[in-house]
Amino acid sequence: MSITVYPARRIHTMDPSLPEATALAVRGDRIVEVGTLESLRPWLDAHEHVIDNRFTDSILVPGLIDPHVHPPLMALLLATEWITPEAWDLRGRDVPATLGRDAYLDRLAELEARYSSDQPFITYGWHRQFHGELNRTDLDAVSAIRPIVVWGRSFHEVWCNGPALELVDAAEGAAWDPNIDLETGRMWESGMAWALRTLREVLIGEGRYEAMMEEVGQLVHRGGVTTIADVGFGGMALPERELEVLAQVHEGDHVPFRQYLIPQVAAFKRQYGAEAADRMAEMRTRGTERIRFLDATKFFADGAFIAQLMQLGEPGYIDGHEGAWMAEPGRIVQHIRSFWNAGSQVNIHVNGDRGMDATLDAVAELLAEAPRFDHRTVLHHVGVSTQAQMRRAAALGCAIQANGYYLRFFGDQFTAEGLGTERASQMTRVGSARRYGMSVSLHSDLPMGPLEPLLAASVMATRRSASGVEFCPEECLSPYDAIAAVTIEAAWQLFLDGEIGSLVSGKLADVTVLAEDPFELDPLAWPDIGIEATMLSGRVYPLPR
Repeated sequence: MSITVYPARRIHTMDPSLPEATALAVRGDRIVEVGTLESLRPWLDAHEHVIDNRFTDSILVPGLIDPHVHPPLMALLLATEWITPEAWDLRGRDVPATLGRDAYLDRLAELEARYSSDQPFITYGWHRQFHGELNRTDLDAVSAIRPIVVWGRSFHEVWCNGPALELVDAAEGAAWDPNIDLETGRMWESGMAWALRTLREVLIGEGRYEAMMEEVGQLVHRGGVTTIADVGFGGMALPERELEVLAQVHEGDHVPFRQYLIPQVAAFKRQYGAEAADRMAEMRTRGTERIRFLDATKFFADGAFIAQLMQLGEPGYIDGHEGAWMAEPGRIVQHIRSFWNAGSQVNIHVNGDRGMDATLDAVAELLAEAPRFDHRTVLHHVGVSTQAQMRRAAALGCAIQANGYYLRFFGDQFTAEGLGTERASQMTRVGSARRYGMSVSLHSDLPMGPLEPLLAASVMATRRSASGVEFCPEECLSPYDAIAAVTIEAAWQLFLDGEIGSLVSGKLADVTVLAEDPFELDPLAWPDIGIEATMLSGRVYPLPR
């Protein structure tokens, strides 16, 4: 098989042994060697080869990785109307920033009026700190006939008018679930999950799911991403349906990325009961070229960061409200134990410092019962934490996978309302994690943040809020660590660092092609770097212009 050589202005390999190069040799789906045209000469003299000069003026980096996204959730929300506090550039539609209660209610009424009389109206993006208070009465004032559902920006809560409460059988759920408030129309955490049973069919039935998943695939490519991981597979639709749609939409040579699936254990248990673990094991045998399973599992500790449902220790929230548990502290270890003992990698959603204590207690208990080496337990999101917790997490062998957008989108508001200056400025404590020797990667948690790894890396290298305030520069990642967090460190946390994450001989030829060199620019400029193409397993996929 012929070798193809791609000269470039510069190649950042993210391998400390050979950090930079100017030529990349590829055969089939693998990298033969990186170096210079001169250093590649032994290979080129011995084998048929071609020189492809399309990237001569470009910068090559390892294919960008987003290790925590939710494609089915994004597909679901793409079927709604977006009214968000920050602007979004979604393919085919621009979403302007909407701020203030009056502006929000005006926009809500404007969009609702466009719908025919028999359609439920469902919108995503409301946030109390940006849009003011909201309740059933406000929504009934817009329409007392049409079901209106407002999904919170965190996704973990919805608000319903009277007809919408009837649509989702809220009264039946409220008989046993304290997270459903019929008077205000609010349904959160488990209550939101109850509403989701009905709402997902309203939104993604009749072929809409497949169409929206196509749009998600386009967002992945636009971000220069070659690998994603769905950390929570099975949590949106039924697992078999999710897998069926993925096979229809995200499989084949035309798809410019591969994705790895990490099952949400709670969702599998709800669907399959005692057979959940067997079902997960059976599904792992059904991997394809583009869609693969990891021997990994997803669990939850406390509530959402964005909705301020995370569990905080003293002094708590400024207004005194309580967070929510998604799994009571004493039950976290019970949920994880059998999978830990079976050798599965553990991924835990945790946002608040009280949630972090409960999570680390569970990991410590499991390690005492059944010691494991190189377990790479990953703590996801990590909104509010303490120095002591970072040191303890490092001692327990954990890794941090932070949301790169919390600080950008919510830092200013969480300072003024919720956390105060000290804790808000130190959210996503990635600098400390690196100082204590932990692996740090960054994710979008799409749709919680846009699927733009260069933006996530920029935020964590600069720690600038939406207003431009620099939040605790001591917690910045270095430029190298920030790019590593969306390449080799993300690969390591997925147990894929032997295959992807750096550009070295023998690995898969996954590349992101950039118009400018991030290491020659201020990290503030990284989000504006043009992404020209990606390469997946040696095949080039130009980005649409």
